[in-house]
Amino acid sequence: MATITHSTATYTGTTQTGWLTQYNKFAEKAEFNRIGWAATLLTIQGCVLSPALLLVMAYYGGGDWQFLVGNLSFLMVLIPVLAAQPVKYIFPAFGFSLLIHITLILLDLL
Repeated sequence: MATITHSTATYTGTTQTGWLTQYNKFAEKAEFNRIGWAATLLTIQGCVLSPALLLVMAYYGGGDWQFLVGNLSFLMVLIPVLAAQPVKYIFPAFGFSLLIHITLILLDLL
């Protein structure tokens, strides 16, 4: 008579709930509405952040390098959108551009 053996299944995948895993899940869900997210981020970038930086530079004085950095950070968001990159690449570009714009605005104000 054959012996009965119990096979033990080994699972190599672990369930992680770190911030990177959460971001990847969010970006995967947001990919369905990529055009909406891209339009929203470009609108915030082009209609709020860039004009605010230019107004602060005009009133409180800003160097040419601040204008250049502001334009380059705007392009840092525009290029992934126009290249039809996935949302997981557009969000970090916008976040970094937001950080640059806020830093430049605070630099002029203070």
